[in-house]
Amino acid sequence: MTLKDALGLRDEEMLALIGAGGKTTTLFRLAHELFEEGKKVLVTTTTKIFKPAKPHVQKLYVARDLDVLLGELSKIKEPMVVGVGHGLDEAGKLVGLPPEWFAPLVRSATVDWILIEADGAAMKPFKVPLEHEPVVPEGCPLTVWVMGIKALGQPLDEQHIHRAKRAAELLGVELGTPLTEAHILRLAQHPDGSLKGIPRDSRKIALLNQADCAEEVEKARSLGQGLLKLGLERVVITSYVTDDAVKGVLSSQF
Repeated sequence: MTLKDALGLRDEEMLALIGAGGKTTTLFRLAHELFEEGKKVLVTTTTKIFKPAKPHVQKLYVARDLDVLLGELSKIKEPMVVGVGHGLDEAGKLVGLPPEWFAPLVRSATVDWILIEADGAAMKPFKVPLEHEPVVPEGCPLTVWVMGIKALGQPLDEQHIHRAKRAAELLGVELGTPLTEAHILRLAQHPDGSLKGIPRDSRKIALLNQADCAEEVEKARSLGQGLLKLGLERVVITSYVTDDAVKGVLSSQF
């Protein structure tokens, strides 16, 4: 099963990825699935990501002017994965597009798909956002919350969990407390927790990544059932250590 099918993507639906534990891998894997279907795909961020290069993207634009960007995108007629940012920081990371650019990008129809990494996680498997996070464009129709199932059982500290202090504060537990399924469900329910910042009308899907063995798939299924009860549309279980990335799909419709 493809990621596109597992996520239940609708035609030309803009998608934002938040959370931790596999956002960037998911972003480019999905982009290349859509490219192989003959589509023109824009991949970008509203925060910062490592500057993408081949084979992840075929072109990269650093755009300061929206109209100039739209003109360049309109010249591309063939299927392509196009990376776009607003600049480069001192470390060479690609700086994200302004959130207000996304509505005009959608209206312009200069690309078939827009995929956005809308959160940072310092390469940790789980995070809780601070006040200014994530940065999901208003009106984004689909938001995918990502976490690495390997976070289960890990201590709430900055070595294992991004924003561990914030997570501990929201849960009312001490730093170093092992992260449990119940903790994750509480953080998913908390108004300042894992799912904050998602636009009201956005479809919400969880992607539980790093399920690299049968035991981890079962842990993801258990957590996924709890997440569905909180109102998420579906849960996708993945592992990127094999070509067949999708390990399971849970849906509230069944």
